[in-house]
Amino acid sequence: MEKKTIRFIVNPFSGVSDKKNINSLIRASLDQKLFDYELKLTEAPMHARELAAAAVSQGTDIVVAVGGDGTINEIAQPLLHSTTALAVVPGGSGNGFAMHLGLGRDIKKALGLINSGKEITIDTCTLNDLFYINMAGVGFDASVAFYTKEKSARGFSVYFNQSIKEALGYQNKTYKITTAEQVIEDKFLSINVANASMFGYNFTIAPFANLQDGVLDLVMIKDASKIKYILGVWRFFNKSIHKVPFVDIVKTKKVTIECEEEMHFHIDGEGNLSDGKVTFEVVPQSLKLWVPADHQT
Repeated sequence: MEKKTIRFIVNPFSGVSDKKNINSLIRASLDQKLFDYELKLTEAPMHARELAAAAVSQGTDIVVAVGGDGTINEIAQPLLHSTTALAVVPGGSGNGFAMHLGLGRDIKKALGLINSGKEITIDTCTLNDLFYINMAGVGFDASVAFYTKEKSARGFSVYFNQSIKEALGYQNKTYKITTAEQVIEDKFLSINVANASMFGYNFTIAPFANLQDGVLDLVMIKDASKIKYILGVWRFFNKSIHKVPFVDIVKTKKVTIECEEEMHFHIDGEGNLSDGKVTFEVVPQSLKLWVPADHQT
């Protein structure tokens, strides 16, 4: 059988993991009877996108993103509608997409799983004209992501501390949510539009998300008292948030969210600012993905 070609693209600055030994780990973990590989390190913002686009033009079989959700986002976009598959090795902070795929947070383990992997085709998404692969949304989570981005440090403690700080003063906003099936106007803590299931750190926001079902999971956390939010937090960690009375989850192909004021939005973990209107849409069967052999989407 002819060897597959792999380009590893490593963001040495993402997350909290040390990647200085990544080439040694690859050599020790990758079955070189099956794969020929090359390793590229990113040197600046958007460099990963250039390296991924070059791999597509060269006909590379698999591009492996070694980094967090932001790095995966940057690398995956040039691979859309191509014959080059994306693979993921967790090297970020939260590693939400990697954890959805069952890769955990262990770089060596994830490298070894490439050997017995399989190729599937998955959906991706857009927020206005912006690509995303894992998760996007507005509200409280987006505000935390926006202000966390300004911090020089990374990791769970930084995200947790910013979440506590934001929670103390955050005021729920009124949003208008429009899908083909319904229009809702009400106050919400947050609204997330998911392709995969989790933010990271085992924090599952969309327990029924499926990368191949052709729809988005719209997760609406409605207005409630702070004590109710606090008492419900544990359900994010055992994939039962849908059982909370103030959470609604519906499946849809397209959703527009509007607010009468500026609003924060997040897209694959990166916080941004909108003028008050964002539209999310699924792009079915648009990306080839290399996953562990036993993965269920």
